[in-house]
Amino acid sequence: MLFNKRILTAISENEKNSISDLITSAVLDSNVKWGLRWPMGKASFGDRYGVVGMRHTITKTYKNSSMRLKARHADRFEFGIPHGEVTEEVELYFKGIISELHGQSLGTDSISDMVKDAVKMMWEHFLSCGNPVV
Repeated sequence: MLFNKRILTAISENEKNSISDLITSAVLDSNVKWGLRWPMGKASFGDRYGVVGMRHTITKTYKNSSMRLKARHADRFEFGIPHGEVTEEVELYFKGIISELHGQSLGTDSISDMVKDAVKMMWEHFLSCGNPVV
């Protein structure tokens, strides 16, 4: 995870090279927490960029005509915090539900039915089989 003090709207070639150098200067080291470190003075680029943490995520997306399900295994570590975090996350997107709500053509029963169908699909295809989703 790279921290920048200002919002970047367009990255120059020099900035791209600086960020690339910052990333490639990382050293694999099994003796440090999370196995990655930067040599002294290489965890930042001047006053512009600094490495503040690391993340490794594995995401799988499943979709059908009415919904999209994202299953994510996330492994996060921020340097200012003494411990990391490993999570299993699920995001569920209903396609077209916002436009239906804005058009007010869906009632609460219809929304409830959509949620029930989504939970049923998740149970039948992911949770009941005992296999990892991600």
